[in-house]
Amino acid sequence: MWRMGRYNRIIVLLLLAVSLTLTACAQPAGTGEPVQGAGTGAQIQNQAQAPAEEPSNEPAGEPKKMPEEALYVCQYTTNQVAVIDLATGETVREIPVGAKPIALLQSPDGHYVYVANSGSGDVYRISTVSGEIEARIAMGNQPVAMAINSAGDRLYVLDYYLNRVSSVDLKIRSMVGFYPLNTCGFEERMEPPDCCHDIFGEPLGAGRKPSAIVLDEAENKIYVGNMGTWDIAVIDLQEGKEVEAYDAAFGINEMIFAGSASRLYISAAGNELDINDAILSMDLKGGGKTDKVKVGEKPVSIASSPDGTILYVVTEKEAKLVGLDTETGQVTGQCLLSGQPGDLALSKAGDKAYIANLLEGTVFVVDTRDYEILETLQAGVTPRALVYSDHRQF
Repeated sequence: MWRMGRYNRIIVLLLLAVSLTLTACAQPAGTGEPVQGAGTGAQIQNQAQAPAEEPSNEPAGEPKKMPEEALYVCQYTTNQVAVIDLATGETVREIPVGAKPIALLQSPDGHYVYVANSGSGDVYRISTVSGEIEARIAMGNQPVAMAINSAGDRLYVLDYYLNRVSSVDLKIRSMVGFYPLNTCGFEERMEPPDCCHDIFGEPLGAGRKPSAIVLDEAENKIYVGNMGTWDIAVIDLQEGKEVEAYDAAFGINEMIFAGSASRLYISAAGNELDINDAILSMDLKGGGKTDKVKVGEKPVSIASSPDGTILYVVTEKEAKLVGLDTETGQVTGQCLLSGQPGDLALSKAGDKAYIANLLEGTVFVVDTRDYEILETLQAGVTPRALVYSDHRQF
């Protein structure tokens, strides 16, 4: 009897164990809470048993289409270039670039935009068709401004810190040489006044400190505006060196040819003690003789209409856009802005002006026919430079 009772108890225990095992196997997998300290194996098992996602209808790897008419904007503090679709006014792309992007330049055929990154010492090339970065070109130290030849195969880049103009062969995407500026500027100038600060807000220090550039292909020369010695350096590309310097003004920001082929216009804001209220009109054939055209305090950017008859100037302190007749120097119109207006770009037809507002992170769109603000676009943090692009031309 004792032996039979013992066997019965063993059978009952075995049946109970089998029942518990079957119950555990019947539980649905992956439905419980994760076990603390279970490790990655349990997580991977649960993920593997999760239902598969629906396949995407979009073709794999197909690039997003870039807008036909766009504005490229340097976002200085976030190290990006924003692409604004001008048909909608929306930012459709923010392209990461190098550190402290400060200047933009479009190729003559419109297929590329070049970005000078003053903090990382390089230039990026962005395709306006795909929006992708196609090249990164090491430049030296602090590129701040650029010029390009009409064939689109040679780029000239100012280095603010190294006091030189670098030459870039765009076919091989590499710097192939440079033109150093002379140690001394106009009339042996070497040191700037103690009052002045550079384009980054730092004390100016010694050196030429080039800040603006323009290429004269007909004469095979480059003109360089220097903040440190407040003059214009003339580089002869045939001789490969600086051959002359003209007196100019404090705080040179931009330069442009307009009207007469030998007439160079210079926007210079001045300094802390003496704010400029005029742009310079320099007669290059007349040995650098200059005239002043009053536009308002702190002229910072400048652009020319497609036919060269109207000059547009943005003044920072008075916050306005001014139009000038290049033949007479007379004001043709003006538009009041706000904040801290800076860089200026024109549409292909010249009927619209786009003006960066550094303080408010916006871009003004101004009708240049009646000098009225049409709209204000959001442009991100610290918009520093602008380029207009029109894909409808190709």
